[in-house]
Amino acid sequence: MKGLASKILIVLGIILILAAILWWAIAVNAMVKLPDDVDVVNKYEGEITWYVDPATHQPLPEGEELKLPLEVTQKIVSLAEEFDSSTGPLKETIELKIGGMAQQPQEFVYVLDRKTLENVKDDRAYAWSKDNVVDREGAYYPLFPFDTSKDESYKLWKNEIGDAVEVEFVSEEDKEGITVYNFKLAFEDKEVVEAYILGMGFPTSTSFEELKPILKAAGVDVDGFLALAAQAMQPADLLALQKALQAEIPLKYLWSAEQEMSVDPKTGTPVDIYKSAESLTYKLDMEGLSGLQAILAKYVNDPRLGPAIAQLAGLQSQMGEARKVFSYEYASTQDTVKAGVEDAKKGAGSINLVKVYIPWALLIVGALVLIVGLLLGGGPAPEQAEEE
Repeated sequence: MKGLASKILIVLGIILILAAILWWAIAVNAMVKLPDDVDVVNKYEGEITWYVDPATHQPLPEGEELKLPLEVTQKIVSLAEEFDSSTGPLKETIELKIGGMAQQPQEFVYVLDRKTLENVKDDRAYAWSKDNVVDREGAYYPLFPFDTSKDESYKLWKNEIGDAVEVEFVSEEDKEGITVYNFKLAFEDKEVVEAYILGMGFPTSTSFEELKPILKAAGVDVDGFLALAAQAMQPADLLALQKALQAEIPLKYLWSAEQEMSVDPKTGTPVDIYKSAESLTYKLDMEGLSGLQAILAKYVNDPRLGPAIAQLAGLQSQMGEARKVFSYEYASTQDTVKAGVEDAKKGAGSINLVKVYIPWALLIVGALVLIVGLLLGGGPAPEQAEEE
């Protein structure tokens, strides 16, 4: 009986050890992935400063900028019915309150690789509207990868510029009982995607008629200049000048951002955005004025037009400067940080159960059973027969 028990224990021990190896090789890869029950609500508070009138988009006088409290609610949920074994769509909804007034919600869908948490190219991924399909392939957002490393470089997606931005590891710290990695992203004056500008209702062009007050404040009387031009210019040049002054001048919008966040490295979940300072500016697309400059260049030495042309040339760089539309700063509320940490703890617990506790339990129990089986099978050495 002892021999049979030994054999059974040895076989059982080997089976458990093999089960541990197979668990690491197969089960971990199959089970550690984006869950289909993500349901997160994050809240942020801060302040927004408007440099243009939010209703008319006309510049506000210096010193009369509009400062208002800003509340941001971010909701991220799994579109569980669209999940498959390899990809999972997440829907993000951004709700804003500016000065206590609710704004139109913004919606985004991200399709992630369930194992790497990277965005993949997928027609279901969009920004602001389903018609605006976006390719975010290879970028991270709204999550960092599982087992986020402080030694690797990651690119985080920014919808406003339609591109990914590299984030930099800043520090490691304890936050609400877990170890987090702090990352920072920063960039200046990256061109904003058209979908955002149209969605916000901002103008995409302006005209000399709208610029008259700005030019007049700088000392240039456009109507007076045209009266002089009518006297000094050749008919063909005057017609070309009038046509150029009637043309729309494209506006180019630029985004700048500096953001710092704490990430739970085990789950890749951002648990705290402790600083977010972003701004939108615009400037005239001066390339569209090249035809006008060619006309004026013919008359720089004219005694009547020359001084006004020189004044316009001096204003050219000033007209091309970026002007602020708005800037804002916000940070996570304390309740959001606490909730994010609790969610990260639960997620890390589930991952550790699959990656650590179960396979190690199988391995340790299997090894112990195998050892016991081997010890039972050894037994005392058989006695030799006495010689006659």
